[in-house]
Amino acid sequence: MRKLALFALLWFLFINWGLEIAVSMVFKEVTGSWISKTAYMYLAKVWTINILKLSAGILTLKWLNLNFGDLTNGKFGRRELAYSTAVVLLFLAVEVAYFKGSYTLQIVRGLHHHLRISPNELFAGLSLASEYIYYVIEILMVNLLYVGALKLGSEKLAVLLPTFLWGFAHALNVIVMPPVQAFLLGVYMMLFAMLTYGLALKTRSLKVPIFIWLATVTL
Repeated sequence: MRKLALFALLWFLFINWGLEIAVSMVFKEVTGSWISKTAYMYLAKVWTINILKLSAGILTLKWLNLNFGDLTNGKFGRRELAYSTAVVLLFLAVEVAYFKGSYTLQIVRGLHHHLRISPNELFAGLSLASEYIYYVIEILMVNLLYVGALKLGSEKLAVLLPTFLWGFAHALNVIVMPPVQAFLLGVYMMLFAMLTYGLALKTRSLKVPIFIWLATVTL
């Protein structure tokens, strides 16, 4: 259990929240803002996070004697697709209800944002693509938390650690958003992680969280 606690702490500080907040603080000192105001700053920031996060994840995999392929284990057939789609639609319904009549696809919202901060469409496209590469790396690193907890702890902890650590990390967005909104985001992500990784455990497939996450951040 001591190694599991160390693993969870290292994941939170050096792969997830700690790493991102450290990079964001450096960029805030340079630009004076937590939020990237230009595509150049966004690309520099997101690729710094992507490279550092992926490097830390690879080192952690070696420490656990695991392979990168272990983060995508399992099949993805009709059964997994049906379960995953149900979770995606559930959280899509929550988002539609939250935004009410102003709801638009997340990928469209992202594109509009990148167009606003970019000098041209090429940079907007590069920024949007970089954002989705970030999302891929993020879900793979949460899969790493699940796999590590499964190896060092138990099936129950493999679901609970992503639920609390990933969800809690989102609640810490209080730095850049109103406290109530950050709290609601944290609760939303804790429920999201609990259902997603509970389903991963049920199906024995880590392709399920990847599908659910990427579909959710697209729709």
